[in-house]
Amino acid sequence: MLCLYYIGGICAFMQYFWEYISCWFVALRAYSLPISIMSWTVPFLFGAFDGGNILFGFLAFLGIVILHLGSNLFDDTVDYLIADIRIKKGLQSDFNFQPGKCICIFSGKLLIKDYIIACIILFLIALLIGLIFIYIYGIKLFIIIIPTAILCILYPILGSLGFGEILIAIIFAPMIYLGTYFVMCGHFSLNILILSISTGLLTVAVLHNHMLLDYKIDSENKKITLCRICRSPINAYYLLFAIVSGAYLNILICILLKILNPIYLITLLSIPTAFMLLKVMKKHITNPEVEVKRNIFMGFMPELKTAQEKEKNFLTKFLLVRNLIFSFTLLLCIAIAVEKCI
Repeated sequence: MLCLYYIGGICAFMQYFWEYISCWFVALRAYSLPISIMSWTVPFLFGAFDGGNILFGFLAFLGIVILHLGSNLFDDTVDYLIADIRIKKGLQSDFNFQPGKCICIFSGKLLIKDYIIACIILFLIALLIGLIFIYIYGIKLFIIIIPTAILCILYPILGSLGFGEILIAIIFAPMIYLGTYFVMCGHFSLNILILSISTGLLTVAVLHNHMLLDYKIDSENKKITLCRICRSPINAYYLLFAIVSGAYLNILICILLKILNPIYLITLLSIPTAFMLLKVMKKHITNPEVEVKRNIFMGFMPELKTAQEKEKNFLTKFLLVRNLIFSFTLLLCIAIAVEKCI
């Protein structure tokens, strides 16, 4: 009996622990980490082939992940505190947030003070990692660390003004690319900056596409986004077309100017996925309810297996742009490996 009692206690604790971790996973929006991972992979691979410090590369990755999660939580914390103040002053009736935002607070699983404490801890860890690299490389690294820190802190404000997509693209492309390569190799790279432009544009495409799917909801809530600045869904679609096209044009122009090796033409193999994205979203503008016919060019979507039937159409459009940046980044990594090995 005593043995069963202990086993039951352990099982109960493990269940509580798992639910607690799962709650923080949602609060931190950890599901968005693949963007950070993909952004880090390219400069890490580039730096590794250039003889960079692998350990420093992984330490940079830790700092990027911590800063990403901290920024996610900080954004929700600021929005909650501002909305709470406005409610208490009678300026608004309730928390008019997007579905899922601050859900752990509203469900009672976490308190706003838990968010604040977690923000402080995460930012202190990121600061410590930054100070380690500053100690190693000196003030030259301030060129990357200071702007990145300022952009992360200002994200809740600039995001509310419609600059969120552009801000995240700057952080997750040029800043991460240049910073990771620098801490590994001790200097900056023009090629890394050029490659970051394409992935930065596709990062904007990921966010812009998501906002285009939420255009009606955001309009009802009067939320300012890059899509709503375009004033209509069709104009937002044209901007999506320009953003995606720009990612490929950047590679082509740099190859023609002999800045990049022709091996980077391999990234064009992801164009069928880009074409499917633009085709699907064009239909979404005219008829959002029309069923998307999935094919091999859309990429792997395991999430659809467990999704409800009514969610699959929306989820396909959401996952399609994610698969685009994943395939483009993978092909970019292959190009880097081939270029460095020949």
